[in-house]
Amino acid sequence: WIMGNLFSGHLLQLNIIIGASYSVTSDLYCLLPCQFQSGSGSVIRWSNPSSAGDSVVHSYYDGQDQLGQQNQKFQGRTSLILDQISRGNASLLLKEVKIQDEGRYKCNISSSTGYKESFINLKIDAPVSDIRIHQDGNRITCSSEGIYPQPELTWSTEPPSNTALQNRTTVHQTEEKLYDISSSLTGPDGPDLIYSFRVSKASKTLTVDKTFSLKKVR
Repeated sequence: WIMGNLFSGHLLQLNIIIGASYSVTSDLYCLLPCQFQSGSGSVIRWSNPSSAGDSVVHSYYDGQDQLGQQNQKFQGRTSLILDQISRGNASLLLKEVKIQDEGRYKCNISSSTGYKESFINLKIDAPVSDIRIHQDGNRITCSSEGIYPQPELTWSTEPPSNTALQNRTTVHQTEEKLYDISSSLTGPDGPDLIYSFRVSKASKTLTVDKTFSLKKVR
């Protein structure tokens, strides 16, 4: 397993998960692996199967890229490692990776040695990387931005409070399909408490948690 993080120029952090492993490059590039038994006359077709059809991600035949039928959303963002095709490497380089690229990819190859079809699942995770805290009297607000998939936020106190914690949490999804979350809590009157909150999200691959504490000011 190869593990790591990908960073963009404006503090967006993504983990790109391919199948059972992590593919890590810089500037939000990722490599979708596809190997085959090399032979002459290789025809390579990468596609993105969905309910809307089998859209073309990248095509190669007659010794060169053939992008006339490429889906518009992938234009200018895909390439093969051309000098590796003769060695049986049809891996696809996808750049400027975004949340919308998450999904299932299919690699079809035919050559003089036969035919091969393989599938790759691409999952994307934007972890909790920064949490802002603001306190105004007994009112505490915390927020975090650029998270994927959708996060949850929970509050607790130490020692546990006998009064139910009244909080208001909002979650907003941006045009980039990332999530921003904000929650405000008005602490009850009484003895000093340590207030803790956790911004978390769970997926099949990992759970990301952040916990901060601050002392109530009366």
